[in-house]
Amino acid sequence: MMSHRPLYMKSRYRYLKWFLWLVFVIGVVICGSYGFSWRRTPQDLVTHSILKDKTFEAKVQEIVSPQLKIKAYLIEDKTNPIISVSFLFKNAGYATDNEGEQGIANLVASLLTEGTAELTAQQLKEELESRAIAVSFAADRDDFSGSLLTTRDNMFKAFALLRDMLGHPRFETDDIMRAKAVLTEAIRRQNEHPQNRLSLRMNEVLFAGHPYGRNPLGKTKDINRISETQLRQFVADNLNRQNLIVGIAGDINKNEAERMLDNVFADITSSGRINFVRTPEIKFDGRKVLMSEPTGQNISLKAVAGVGRNDADFYPLFIANQILGGSGLTSRLSQEIREKRGLTYGVYSYLDLSDKAPLLMAGFATTAENYAEAEKLFAKEWNAFSKNGVSAEELAKAKNYLIASYNLRFSSISGIADILAAMQKYNLGADFLKKRNEYVKEVTLEQVNNVAKKYFDVNRLVSVSIGRFNEETRE
Repeated sequence: MMSHRPLYMKSRYRYLKWFLWLVFVIGVVICGSYGFSWRRTPQDLVTHSILKDKTFEAKVQEIVSPQLKIKAYLIEDKTNPIISVSFLFKNAGYATDNEGEQGIANLVASLLTEGTAELTAQQLKEELESRAIAVSFAADRDDFSGSLLTTRDNMFKAFALLRDMLGHPRFETDDIMRAKAVLTEAIRRQNEHPQNRLSLRMNEVLFAGHPYGRNPLGKTKDINRISETQLRQFVADNLNRQNLIVGIAGDINKNEAERMLDNVFADITSSGRINFVRTPEIKFDGRKVLMSEPTGQNISLKAVAGVGRNDADFYPLFIANQILGGSGLTSRLSQEIREKRGLTYGVYSYLDLSDKAPLLMAGFATTAENYAEAEKLFAKEWNAFSKNGVSAEELAKAKNYLIASYNLRFSSISGIADILAAMQKYNLGADFLKKRNEYVKEVTLEQVNNVAKKYFDVNRLVSVSIGRFNEETRE
């Protein structure tokens, strides 16, 4: 299954990392993933993986809790005495924050692990660490998510603590002030990095006047004004059973998992009041925005309309993207711009599956001196891909890799729980894990070349770049 971003992370302190690095993602991809000297290709990783030939035949069970009738997907795996629970509250991400409360979703995510009605922040921390229980929360653009990882021996205590964190958060004044300080400092530090400024500017260009255009971390003035009452109202409105999705994996049987659902989610509200986020009106008109700054390198970020996860064009576009820019050093863009000519530190493309505005994204980083040539070559390759499509050999190679590498997603119990939650979010069905590779196999050369023409139109590509630009580039 292709994912545009991690739905959840597993560290107890994830929210701190998420606050500081959410908007760094693009920069990390540009400067890290393709900028190192390690030369092994994605195909190498699959070839040498011990998981390559392993099959995951465990049945996905759709379960329903006896009392609250909460539905969930479950995979029992008794290999290790570990249990993972991934859950999300749909349509409760930062794009739904009330006007005047931008940042409240992130603030709540950080505070839910800062104590309960019965336990102070320090006491809760000690309870979790002494039993090796990991609980974390995060808010992305569309959803508010959480995760729990525990050993089987401590599962009942872990479930009870998670229940109290969700249903009876402490929201003590000192903890609120500390969380606000962390979040506002993260906002202040955003401007220290050109990747952040580029990402924020792209949001503004694409989503002007729409909640998707907001700073993912919120507004400092809003955050500083948020009260305990507002925090509790957010929980009541957004973290409710009506918009809840749960994935469970590990050493827990059906009856135990069903009772867990009734226990953990008993004290949250049955329904709430969620803000509706409209579909943004985006002009994909080939605009090019240059942010002139004395940066160490020039970074370019590009976007054009994509498709949703359930669209008929999804798998053909998924494969087309893999060939053009999604396969790392072996992609067409990387071969032409980086490997043959050495013009870029890294060039890539990927699918962004945001609920209201799925996108096909791309970008690269280079020196100021090489920027104009890299930009022209990028446009040339993008245009050639649209006009000429892919070969049968390229299609076969991409499909083989996507099928063989799929098992790598099942390397951890936490990852499996994440996938089970995502399957429900996108309405993929309980049998998706057995059918996914067939979906990839069934894609034809004609379908891939049709989406190449339909979506890879260089004249519709919106581009925002940051760095030093000469007169040739500006013209």
